[in-house]
Amino acid sequence: MLKWYGYLGILLIAFAEINFLLVIEPFALWYIPIVWSGYILLVDSITYRIKGQSLIMSYTKEFMAMCAISVPFWLIFEFYNIFTNSWIYTNYVWYVHIVDFITIMPAVLETFTLLGAIGVFKSLDKTRKKNTQAPSRSPSILLQLLVFFGAFITILPFIDPKIGYPFMWVGLILLLDPFNYLTGRPSVAQKFSSGNKSILYRLFLSGLIMGFFWEFWNYQAYPKWTYNLHYFIFSGIKLFEMPLAGYLGYLPFAVEVYLFFAFFRSFLFKRTNTLLET
Repeated sequence: MLKWYGYLGILLIAFAEINFLLVIEPFALWYIPIVWSGYILLVDSITYRIKGQSLIMSYTKEFMAMCAISVPFWLIFEFYNIFTNSWIYTNYVWYVHIVDFITIMPAVLETFTLLGAIGVFKSLDKTRKKNTQAPSRSPSILLQLLVFFGAFITILPFIDPKIGYPFMWVGLILLLDPFNYLTGRPSVAQKFSSGNKSILYRLFLSGLIMGFFWEFWNYQAYPKWTYNLHYFIFSGIKLFEMPLAGYLGYLPFAVEVYLFFAFFRSFLFKRTNTLLET
């Protein structure tokens, strides 16, 4: 049996899908946050059913912080979009936008924890080194150089949108992953090098799953986004509004979600979150 809120999640998704056809207001305006709230609740309850712990049930305060941090995280990309003009919103109002942004980070990380609960890619961790010690926090010249390079890449889309457009989806990785490594925060590169290879592939798969549902649920929604493909050279074949090649951007995006939360989490919580770090 699922937790009670898992069934609420199913009802929210079903309601949103029905109203997807009926377009009854004011629910049509709130279609995206309704359906994504349902998704988050359902996935969390499934994770709890399988593993006996979940983000909502076991790390409630962290989950709430995740929702709050999700807003400034996505506003970074909204700021990028002012310069790159990569997507356009229709039929949105600002307060619906904010609620939408709250669901982005929890949706990705809930999917990531579910994949971990069912053991996806865990076989890749069998080569993990025995008696692996915690990574050294001594500054590394290479990692420091990567931090500075990552900082440059993150501002490149502002300097030259045409050249920097692709880097808006990878810049935070190049900045945050080596910085997290240097400061003892969760780092994908550190975990991958120590044998925990599944974490990277689970994040990639989480990104693809999220990309599919984001585009699927956006496709015929009343408030929606469409893409301006003036920088995109592979714009021929589409799945919903997104060119197929564009889904590759969701792979690094999920990694950025993980690293961004890991960075800010360290200021708020001291205990290890086993769902996110193993």
